Amino acid sequence: MILEQTGKICDRLYVTGHHLMPAFLLASPAPVLFDAGVAAMGPHYLRDIETHLGTTDALRYLLLTHSHYDHCGAAPFLKEKISGLRIGTNAHAAKVLQKPGAVKLIRALNDNFVDVFKNVIGAENIPFEPVAVDLILKDGDELDCGGGWTVRVIETPGHTNDSLSYYIPRIKALIAGEAVGVFHNGGIQPEFSSSYGDYMASIEKMAALDVDILALAHGHILTGDDAGGYLADSIKTTVLFRGRIEDYLDRFSGDREKVVEAIFGEDYDETVLMQQDKKSFLLNLRAQVLVVAEGK
Repeated sequence: MILEQTGKICDRLYVTGHHLMPAFLLASPAPVLFDAGVAAMGPHYLRDIETHLGTTDALRYLLLTHSHYDHCGAAPFLKEKISGLRIGTNAHAAKVLQKPGAVKLIRALNDNFVDVFKNVIGAENIPFEPVAVDLILKDGDELDCGGGWTVRVIETPGHTNDSLSYYIPRIKALIAGEAVGVFHNGGIQPEFSSSYGDYMASIEKMAALDVDILALAHGHILTGDDAGGYLADSIKTTVLFRGRIEDYLDRFSGDREKVVEAIFGEDYDETVLMQQDKKSFLLNLRAQVLVVAEGK
C-alpha cells in the first residue's frame, strides 16, 4: 500500500506536520520524533505531538536523518519549545549544524521555502539558528525507548555524507530519509548527491532488512510488498539515472551545466514543485551530475 497522509500509520507510529514535509513520531514510552522538516513547520509538529502524546514535553528524542535544510530546519525551534528534548545525529551533521556558513545556507533555504510554499501549507517564517546535538550516533547503535521499543541506527551515506536511517524492529519500520530517493509520479527519483557508490551500498544494506513500513522523506509511506519492492526498484532506477547522466555528459562533451539544463527541462514540472522548489532541485541535480562526472 502507498499512503499520502498525516496521522496514524500503525500502532504507535504517526506522520506529523504535512505529508510533503513530514516528521515521523514514535509514541513509545520514551517518544521519538524522526526529522524536523523546515523551520516553518515547527508549530505544525508541536501541535501534532501534543495531539498524539498529550503534551509536547513528553517527547524525549529528535533523531535527524541528515543536515539538509528540509530535514533539520525545525530542530532549533523544537529544542527551544520542548523541555529536555535531546537531538541525535552523527558527528558530521553535528558540526554542520553549528558551522556559520552552513547555518547561513540552511537559513536562506528555509526562508526560500516559506516564499514558495506558504500558500500550500500555511508556513510561517521562523529563522534557523545553530543548534547543539546531544547524542552522537553511529552505525549499529540502538536507542532503548522503553517497553520493548528500540531504534537501530544505520549509517546510509550517499545522499549526503552524514545520512542516517533508523529501523524500528518491533514494527519492522524503516525511516530512510532520502537515502533511498523519493517517490514521484509513480516512480523513484534517485538522490545520490555526495557519492553514487555509497548510495548504492546504502540501499543494498537497507534492502536486506525485513521492512513492512518504509517512511520516505517527502510525501509517501509504503507498506507490505510495496515497501520491499520500492527498495529493489530504487537500485534499478539509480543505475538507470546514472547512465542517463553519463549519456548526456558524452552528448555535451562533459559540459555539466548543459547536462543539468537538459535533465531539469525534462524532469522538473508542477508535480515536482509540490515537493521541492526550483533552487533546491537544481542544487541536488548539480551535485548528482558532479558525482557522476568525477566518478565518486
